[in-house]
Amino acid sequence: MRTNGIRHSTAPLALVLGFLLVGQFGAGAKGVPPRTDRPVWPPPPAAARIRFVRAIDPETVKGPPSLMKKVWRTIVGSPEPDHMNQPYGIAVGPDKKVYVADTFGGVIHAYDLAKSGYSTIDIRGRSLVGVAAGAGRLFVTDSAAGAVMGLDPKGRVLWTLGRKFGLGRPTGIVWGGDRLYVVDTQHHNVFIVSPDGAYLGAFGMQGNGPGQLNFPTNIARGADGTLYVTDTLNFRVQAFDAEGSFLGMFGKLGDGAGDFDKPKGVALDSAGHIYVVEGMNDVVQIFDTSGRLLLAFGESGSLAGQFWLPTGITIVNDIVYVADSANRRVQVFEYLKGGR
Repeated sequence: MRTNGIRHSTAPLALVLGFLLVGQFGAGAKGVPPRTDRPVWPPPPAAARIRFVRAIDPETVKGPPSLMKKVWRTIVGSPEPDHMNQPYGIAVGPDKKVYVADTFGGVIHAYDLAKSGYSTIDIRGRSLVGVAAGAGRLFVTDSAAGAVMGLDPKGRVLWTLGRKFGLGRPTGIVWGGDRLYVVDTQHHNVFIVSPDGAYLGAFGMQGNGPGQLNFPTNIARGADGTLYVTDTLNFRVQAFDAEGSFLGMFGKLGDGAGDFDKPKGVALDSAGHIYVVEGMNDVVQIFDTSGRLLLAFGESGSLAGQFWLPTGITIVNDIVYVADSANRRVQVFEYLKGGR
């Protein structure tokens, strides 16, 4: 991976946190296909590599309310229909449910797409950002509360690590097979926790050198165990091994193809391609492990395949889930290995 030295920010913490959380497969930086019900990237006649599948929100999964329900709400003044306020972190559990952390809603939305089922896990969070699944449990970060929580399958809190433990602003989180990796944006590091909430170690410190971080926000794990951290205010992605040793990095500040401005979520497909959400420019950029841009998909808007301030991303079995935060939905795409 190529390296870049980026001068780190000295902006006040409150301003920084507000800023952070609000050749190719055949296409350029925007990679905008013709508008269809199921857009693909790159556009024809090139072989498609990314295809839009569907959008997820409570109404589309459950179906719109019946006429009787609408009338009842009008008569008795019942609450508004379920919706997501600001989806961010996404995880797919072994039960195949899609779990979405709602930053402003304070709940985890749970979607059973096979059965058109929908429910919420109310943990009264102040600012939920990350969610991960592993060992038969869910794990959630609450940035404003400075907490990480372990939940049982029914959503009951089993353990909590908070500021007494020394946390600042935990944000991104990923399951590592036998441990959790949690990004602490305020402390510019990644700490490691057991499934039962025991501290196992940490790596990273503030700076702009190799292995140093400047307000990191998100993290992903490759099939080989390599960790990829969105080093947000260094405008790059860094790679580490399972113990936190630096492996490489790519990216720089800019508004061109492959550059970063507001890098957020990061994830990998089965081929090891690295997907990085570019929040301000409403695209997802895809790189190889050397940092070469392969493809980007998305554009600004609210139609299928368009984004408005996207944030989190996860990929399971080459199905790509992107939190389209300001559009209050999750969009689902598919990585097409053969290009069809």
